[in-house]
Amino acid sequence: VGQTALKTQKVINQAMGGVLFIDEAYSLNSSDNYSSECISTLIKAMEDHRDNLCVILAGYPKDMEKLIEANKGFQSRIQFNIEFENYSDTELYQIFNKMLEQEQFKLDKKCKNAILEYFSNESRNNKDNFSNGRLARNLFEKVKFEQATRVIEQNSKDYDLITTADVTAVIDKIKTKP
Repeated sequence: VGQTALKTQKVINQAMGGVLFIDEAYSLNSSDNYSSECISTLIKAMEDHRDNLCVILAGYPKDMEKLIEANKGFQSRIQFNIEFENYSDTELYQIFNKMLEQEQFKLDKKCKNAILEYFSNESRNNKDNFSNGRLARNLFEKVKFEQATRVIEQNSKDYDLITTADVTAVIDKIKTKP
């Protein structure tokens, strides 16, 4: 307490003439004194420098609503609210494939349905905090690890092939997590 305003102002000054993007901005909304000091400093800067500073607050919709309601100053200073749709299952699959291509992996064609089904289930069951593109990246990283483990254990020469067994093993592990 006491340093938060100075540190917040330093970041605001660095963004002057441009954009201050705060991802997961709802984390500013907590019950400690640091949060209220940070929010007060930010709101003052948004008003005092409205012609020279663009502030973008990003986060999950319900959490962002709570942040905006936490301080009435936000409500009058935020001019636009843009809600982005989640990626579709097909778009998540395309992201997954793009990561495969970037790391020069090949995907067994039989994997597509399992991956699409996984994305569909995750998007349907986690509406409030769906991780969107991160879901594709996390699946890719886990599948890549599973594939490397299989290659080592089986002394396989398929260094660049992701198999259905790799994908389903990861999805089964994710599903069984409590």
